[in-house]
Amino acid sequence: MHHNHADIHFTDTGAGDPLVLSHGFLMDATMFDRTRDAFVAAGFRVITVDARGCGRTESDPMAPFTYWDLADDIAAVLDHLDISGPAVLGGMSQGGYTCLRFALRYPDRTRALILASTMARANTTEETAQYRAMAAAWTDPAIPLEPQARALAPLLIGGTPEDQEHWVRRWLAAPDRARTIAAWENLATRDEITHRATEIDCPALVLRGHADEAGGTADDASALTELLSGTAGVSAVIAGTTAGHGVWWTHPRPVAAAILSFLQRLPAAERSNSQ
Repeated sequence: MHHNHADIHFTDTGAGDPLVLSHGFLMDATMFDRTRDAFVAAGFRVITVDARGCGRTESDPMAPFTYWDLADDIAAVLDHLDISGPAVLGGMSQGGYTCLRFALRYPDRTRALILASTMARANTTEETAQYRAMAAAWTDPAIPLEPQARALAPLLIGGTPEDQEHWVRRWLAAPDRARTIAAWENLATRDEITHRATEIDCPALVLRGHADEAGGTADDASALTELLSGTAGVSAVIAGTTAGHGVWWTHPRPVAAAILSFLQRLPAAERSNSQ
């Protein structure tokens, strides 16, 4: 689907209430392969969207974009699918940044939020500098990628070496490392929305892995939980020493169980708009 100078790739599986999922940074819609069937079996229409610079979405790697633009991409996908009513939005890490902005820009189209390994705050100056240094190496074809990928995977994915290998292989197989340039800059310079998070009043679930050290950590998750009135001050922690940043991928059963429990508790009126 073409939108705003990009060819947006999405998947559409199942029937019922729409559940739109946004993946983490340097990942793609295959991040949800291990939980999709559980959501479809529970009666949800699962829609996944590859973000710009990732997966099978094609866009100008040098054209800047923001997480607000990615929220607009999701709205365009929903328009393309003739889904006009509210949907549940779920995202991990940068997918969560997108979901929060979708809820702010499209409150009438947001039934509920599922936010994993994410936060509302912007980066610190030090974090921005660190991301830009990582981006310079990641996108430079003269610098070998494999050592970078294998160093990043435990932090960005977590879980077991087998969990990480799926993503390492995908990163190494990418034909053009430069296609992530704008995505890196977007990650490094995302805007601060902490002051606006209280505007979001839909039901929300905040998830994090016990061992997450890459962002969306305990302090960030607690802050987000307190900001969002729809959480009622409650979040879910996925236990385990390997439950890191990519917990949606590495721990699919407890993550799916927590999400389905949350979805089943939504008021009936908020689950009635199937497309």
